[in-house]
Amino acid sequence: MFQIIKKTALFAVLLAATTFSFAQTTATQWFDEGEKLFTAKKYKEAAVAYDKASAINTKYAAAFYKAGWCYNDGDMFNTAIDRLTKAVANKSDYHLAYQELGYAYKKLGKNEEALASLKKAVEIKPTYALAYKQLGDVYQNMKKNTEAIEAYKKCIETDPNNESALYNIGFLYNAMENYYNSLLWLKKALAVKKTVSTYNEIGFAFYKQKMNDSSIANYRNALLLNPENGTAYKGIGDVYRRNYSPAKVDEAMESYKKAIQYNPKSSGSHFGLGWCYNEKGRYEESITVLKKSLELDNSLTAAYTELGYAYYMTSLFTDGLSALKRGIETDNKNTLCRYYSGLIYIKQKDKAKANAMYNQLIPLDTKLADKLLAKINAM
Repeated sequence: MFQIIKKTALFAVLLAATTFSFAQTTATQWFDEGEKLFTAKKYKEAAVAYDKASAINTKYAAAFYKAGWCYNDGDMFNTAIDRLTKAVANKSDYHLAYQELGYAYKKLGKNEEALASLKKAVEIKPTYALAYKQLGDVYQNMKKNTEAIEAYKKCIETDPNNESALYNIGFLYNAMENYYNSLLWLKKALAVKKTVSTYNEIGFAFYKQKMNDSSIANYRNALLLNPENGTAYKGIGDVYRRNYSPAKVDEAMESYKKAIQYNPKSSGSHFGLGWCYNEKGRYEESITVLKKSLELDNSLTAAYTELGYAYYMTSLFTDGLSALKRGIETDNKNTLCRYYSGLIYIKQKDKAKANAMYNQLIPLDTKLADKLLAKINAM
């Protein structure tokens, strides 16, 4: 936010300036001056020159477009929209301006307006790769994954080495649990450019398919590029914790600790470490990190479950019941929260409440319900 405010302030100063050393008097001369500044990557100064040109010639579509481009670069998206709207009003087939207009709307979160502008851009120029890339971004923001993938693929038809579009397709296929296709596209992205994000996504796709060695190898490749990448350490921890039977608890703990070191706001890493502490019988430590996990994400049902279990194992029954109740509120079909609640009621010798948990478990998990009933009958 500070960066945006700073850029906006700089633009405001430039726009207010009246003492330029330029001698231009015509719209063309001001536009040419803008082009020189643009080529020199002095976009703030270029925007002022382009505005001078369009002030003299109010139908100068190119001047409005280039000014809009510069304002987008300076994060002044509303000002960019003003200039770009004037550009397309004066030149209805201006595909470049429509793309830039869509970008400005996208940055402001105005997805419908962005889609309308970008669709116009590709209607005018059906091979406009950048516009398709922006379309994919907008659809992704709207959680319309299928449409986003289609747009990114259209981008790649014209720009086959667009690493960002290739990566995004793989990322979205992972989100849709289509790991086979995810790997196909992520490997294409990797062939263009090796990035931490791509290695992490490949690691995740292999992890979900329980291809443990391949998963860990790709997470480690991510760490070769960035040794402080918390996501990769968490991914390795998840492989060791969830994909091995029995879980490789010590290895998982080491990875989760590294993940937290480099990304202390990772709720999932704190949860994973708490789970490991429970497995090792280190319940007090588990309680500490699980509470931190829920502080970071209070919707993480599994953390309530593990926290309730840790409280149960340390005879902190009131706290345990409170945590397990929150777990059920977060996920009404949570079975373990009901089971552990039943165990606490048994410890408290409250058979009626234990039976209530049993009755709630029956339609959700008959085996777990029978297990609880056996303990109730043994009271």
